[in-house]
Amino acid sequence: MNKALLKEARRHGSPAFPVRMYHFHCPPDQPLLDLHWHDELEFFMVTEGRANLRVGTKDYAVSAGEAIFVGSGELHSGSVAGEEGCSFSAAVFHADLLSGSAPDLIHQRYIRPLLERQYEVPVHLDRMNGDSAALLDILKQLFEIDRARPHGYELAVRGMLQTCVSLLLRLASRTEQTRRAGADQQTERIKEALEYIERHYAEPIRLRELASTVSMSEAYFCRFFKRITAATPVEYINLYRVRQAAILLRSTDKKIMNIAYEVGFNNMSYFNTVFKQRFGCTPMEYRQRGATGAPSDEFGIGHSF
Repeated sequence: MNKALLKEARRHGSPAFPVRMYHFHCPPDQPLLDLHWHDELEFFMVTEGRANLRVGTKDYAVSAGEAIFVGSGELHSGSVAGEEGCSFSAAVFHADLLSGSAPDLIHQRYIRPLLERQYEVPVHLDRMNGDSAALLDILKQLFEIDRARPHGYELAVRGMLQTCVSLLLRLASRTEQTRRAGADQQTERIKEALEYIERHYAEPIRLRELASTVSMSEAYFCRFFKRITAATPVEYINLYRVRQAAILLRSTDKKIMNIAYEVGFNNMSYFNTVFKQRFGCTPMEYRQRGATGAPSDEFGIGHSF
């Protein structure tokens, strides 16, 4: 089971310095970000091309030089927009990096309210506002320093991320408790359904059983699921299965037919069709092109960070 496809098990950085930067180019025919969440905070900046990103239940069209902020526990995913592909850099960091693990003034006044969603912070960061533009400039410097790794790198990274968060909070407003609680409850309910799929994807999954995991009728659950994930339950289950198949194609020499059955498909033609829709090639072509043409396992299939 690849937990990184939903809640990430990967550690970003180390306990002593809990942050990691990612720099990647995604061709237009490959997945960008699979649906997932993590406890860390994240700044995701598009450096070339365009991307369509979803955070929570909202979609954002992000162009080069713009970024999104992902809060702790937020479901997020994305795809490449346009034909030229998309390059991006991401900083994924634990809130402890900003104030330390022991409660202090910074944690009490700023970090804890941010984690508890007492602030409604902007998700899409562009240059329409002075503080947002300043934040983007610092993010660009942050990613440049990550590539250069000069002496004092850790101090610079921590300071820049603290400044980014301070600018983010300048752009924030206080949220209504009832609205925040309702949004959090919706997210947690959909996570239950996603985790059920993760546990049972290799078996037949009946819609009735999936809806019962969150105590909904089948009709309401289908509407609820698509509103949160932008996919029907069947589409998402098939997507999850072919992602698992892609992992097996890259990491084992099992026969493709056996892999298809192992991840829950009982029809090879249908498996090939769904796989090609997701990865732009057949399972055989995907295996043949290997490490040179497929996303790195460091990021997961379709990346998740």
